[in-house]
Amino acid sequence: MMYKKIFKAIKSYNNIVIARHVGIDPDAMASQVALRDSIKLTFPEKNVYAVGSGSVRFNFMGKLDKGLDYSKMNNILLIVLDTPDRKRVDIEEDIHYDCSIKIDHHPFIEKFCDIEVIDDNKSSASEMVYDLIKDTKLEINKDICEVLFAGIVADTNRFLFNNSKAETFLTVSEMI
Repeated sequence: MMYKKIFKAIKSYNNIVIARHVGIDPDAMASQVALRDSIKLTFPEKNVYAVGSGSVRFNFMGKLDKGLDYSKMNNILLIVLDTPDRKRVDIEEDIHYDCSIKIDHHPFIEKFCDIEVIDDNKSSASEMVYDLIKDTKLEINKDICEVLFAGIVADTNRFLFNNSKAETFLTVSEMI
């Protein structure tokens, strides 16, 4: 599956930048912070950054990484979450990456990454990040689960939207 290919890419890069869409929302923030923290937990020697404009409303999920000097980094893997098109990616223009990955639950708009996993049957990017962690050797802990849970709850409007499927409830039950 594609998640194994993503894990292989994560293993092979020491500099990983994780971005998401402009206009931050809880699912975008949760998936981004959780993936960063999972990669750092699994590979403590890697430089992993969650970037973009934040919001103090979501500080309970973690902090974004600020003030990065991309000119001092080489061999960068860019992972874009929760964003179907390039123009909505919240990232500085001066980043030069060697490989890019998109993980998204919105309907396809355009291909702009080397590896793309798009599943518009998923409730949220947070659910997809959980699947990535579960299906690979990425590590997870209670804090990561809590952040992903918050992302799923937000993007499903407390499981009221029709994107809440049996699979969503199974994912959340595993997290709990």
